[in-house]
Amino acid sequence: MIGHIWRKELKEVLRDRKTMIFIVLFPTVILPTLILVTGLMGYQMLSAKQAEVLQFSVAGPEPWKTDVVKALNTLVDTEFIEEESGDLQQLVSQGRLDFALHLHPSFDPVQANQSRWQLYVDQTDDHGQFARIQQQLTVLSDNWLTLYLNHHGIESEVQQRIFNPLLVEKVGVAAQRQHVGSRVGSVLPYLLLFLCMMGAMLPALDIGAGEKERGTLETLLMVPQPRTTLVVGKFLVIATTSMLLALLTLASSFIWLLVVGSVLNLSLFLTLAAMISPLDIALLLLLLLPIAGVFAAILLAVSIFASSYKEGQNYMGALQIAVIIPAMIAMMPGAKLDATNAWYPLFNVSLAIKELLKGTINYGDLSYVFASNLILASLLLWCCARWFSRETVLFR
Repeated sequence: MIGHIWRKELKEVLRDRKTMIFIVLFPTVILPTLILVTGLMGYQMLSAKQAEVLQFSVAGPEPWKTDVVKALNTLVDTEFIEEESGDLQQLVSQGRLDFALHLHPSFDPVQANQSRWQLYVDQTDDHGQFARIQQQLTVLSDNWLTLYLNHHGIESEVQQRIFNPLLVEKVGVAAQRQHVGSRVGSVLPYLLLFLCMMGAMLPALDIGAGEKERGTLETLLMVPQPRTTLVVGKFLVIATTSMLLALLTLASSFIWLLVVGSVLNLSLFLTLAAMISPLDIALLLLLLLPIAGVFAAILLAVSIFASSYKEGQNYMGALQIAVIIPAMIAMMPGAKLDATNAWYPLFNVSLAIKELLKGTINYGDLSYVFASNLILASLLLWCCARWFSRETVLFR
């Protein structure tokens, strides 16, 4: 009987073709396109900002001021503006200069005292374009340090020891899959959990609050079946659409990674697509299965409680914020799945997906993640069935 109810409710959901088309197109076309376009626009804007010509001025004693100007003018994207009068800090604040450098009035590179300069920049407009200025000043400072050491008779071998007292070579030991999977695994759980909830939201509204508005709920209650059977049938429909949306998201993500990586020649995307195996996808879907059940039970209970479709939308809109919190746990530095936090429902899924993409998953912990979320989904389904049996809730 549950199968008959599942098919009946699924037909009701599929009847709204415009909504279903949007549900399918959103994770497969609309969302990837928005992410790609936004990423490309952001990259182009950042590149243009970092490559723009920077107008600057320098104040300080000669001949060191001239040396600084010559050093900065060796950069092809700088332009010196002579400012005989005026406050340099104010000129930068007003936008007339991109940055300004104020040398100490008594600066002399052969003197023993350390000199402190001031580099005026608008920090609200700093997008990495001033890094090259700092690098050029560091080169100039090293040259002056050499001049200082030569002036005081320090031999060249001793100078090298002073400049480089210790050479440390940073060698990454993590495998490429761990490196790439760590980055992607911080974002993918957020998208999957959000889309799982989105896939459950519209069907839940339709077969709960929507039936109240259409007046078909009373007819359904006349069926000679326990209300638990009716709830389970509705629950399975919502969980089915939620998992379908997650499956579409994974499939479209894999295809988009291959297409974008090939067209734009992005080796990172191609590497990520190549490292995902069918077993990884199967385990990821297995992790999302109880999560779809959790969302289905919660949203069905909310939809049953709502007296209208609009009221249900208001409740579920607020619930979307609750999805963000457990999904963001994987983005926190040092977040790692272990035998303890593997039992924390919802939060553990984000960490498990991240470890799965990195290829460092402990399959024992994976079973804990699945079991904890399955227990939570079963408990919520039981609560939803009890909720559905209350006349004051059904006919409010």
